[in-house]
Amino acid sequence: MTEWTPQDIAERASRRDAEAFAQLYDEHLDTVYRYILYKVGEVLLAEELTEDVWAKAWEGIERFQWRNLPFQHWLLRIARNVVVDHWRSRRRATTSIDGLVDVSSDEAPPDERVARDFEMQTLQQALMRLPNDQRDVVILRFIEGYSHADVAGVLNKSVVAVRQIQVRALKALNKQLTDEGDVTLVARTRSGIGAATRREPGPREEPVG
Repeated sequence: MTEWTPQDIAERASRRDAEAFAQLYDEHLDTVYRYILYKVGEVLLAEELTEDVWAKAWEGIERFQWRNLPFQHWLLRIARNVVVDHWRSRRRATTSIDGLVDVSSDEAPPDERVARDFEMQTLQQALMRLPNDQRDVVILRFIEGYSHADVAGVLNKSVVAVRQIQVRALKALNKQLTDEGDVTLVARTRSGIGAATRREPGPREEPVG
């Protein structure tokens, strides 16, 4: 049986192959949802916006060309624009994080779940206070685990610019978390806090098309 490469699958999807698009949906749904959740801080809203992203991706899939832009980068650019459009439509930003309390794992002891939920809320609040570009870099670098080059591709910036934004973002987070008495959280972010925060339930949408 022929094994399709990521580029093959994306190119098939760009020809409106619904099966290929469904495969991309399965592979990238969690990444899109998690990115949006850390941008908006509300579970239900993140689910709604994730659905919008996939709808827009299907509508515009014929315009996708692989070249030097992997499908996931293209998809996250759409996600970024969807979030921006959402805030513009609201005319004022809201920073609710209530939904994150419900995403703890039942497998952990109650005291550990409380500590982790508190930690996630602290990080979420700190992220919401960062400028958009700094928040994007932190989410993509430390929660999604992207390289500087990959982040630069998603945000359409140079690697040097991404590194500079990262430095400013970590300094800002360090100040916020130090002021809030949680000086260890930034250190954990630097060492890969993404592994500890990938506990959110996936959105309930079905693939479009």
